[in-house]
Amino acid sequence: MTEEHSSHSTVQVDLEPDESAFVERQVSNGAYASAGDMLRAGLRLLAESERQQERVAELRLMIDHADEAIEAGDFKEFSEPGELTAFIIAEAKARR
Repeated sequence: MTEEHSSHSTVQVDLEPDESAFVERQVSNGAYASAGDMLRAGLRLLAESERQQERVAELRLMIDHADEAIEAGDFKEFSEPGELTAFIIAEAKARR
């Protein structure tokens, strides 16, 4: 599959027969205008997947830090309705 555009790279990809047939079906049924369009869509999906994996790693790290803080006794307990909301509002005002 080779596609050329001005100011764009040209890439040649060797596909297995079933992969090539899949690309041809997607283009012929109108899902993509060309093999290059299909490749770009696939690359966008891979990039998004990578961003999601990075975000999951960040969230896991935040959870690990929170677990460590809890183990060290660095937390605040709320027992009455509205205490958490009041605490969050006070923290937000203090950061302004």
